[in-house]
Amino acid sequence: MTVKKVEIKVDINCGKCNSAIMEAVTELEGVNHVSLDENASILTVVGTMDPICVAKRLKKIKQKPVIVSVGPPKPPDPPKPVEVLPEPPKPEPMPPYCNSCDVVSVTTYESGSGCTIL
Repeated sequence: MTVKKVEIKVDINCGKCNSAIMEAVTELEGVNHVSLDENASILTVVGTMDPICVAKRLKKIKQKPVIVSVGPPKPPDPPKPVEVLPEPPKPEPMPPYCNSCDVVSVTTYESGSGCTIL
């Protein structure tokens, strides 16, 4: 079965009607998404379910459903391109020696007898 978007006009009189409609439709097999526009009294159901089964389920809870449209769902928005950040500048390498610095050499012995500083 193909995924379809079904819009159904329903009677919404109170919060109890709203929750009864949502509960009745979400229990159907093949329902992926349900939304209810209370201002327009439009129930939108997306999935592989049969639109007639949705209407029958609504009739069982004393609704008078009117199927407004059945069609393919809106395709998902294309992913936004990932912004690639520029690489931070690499630090300049240190010179292998410094003429103005004193040279310190530390040598340790495995026997633990001490160290020598030059």
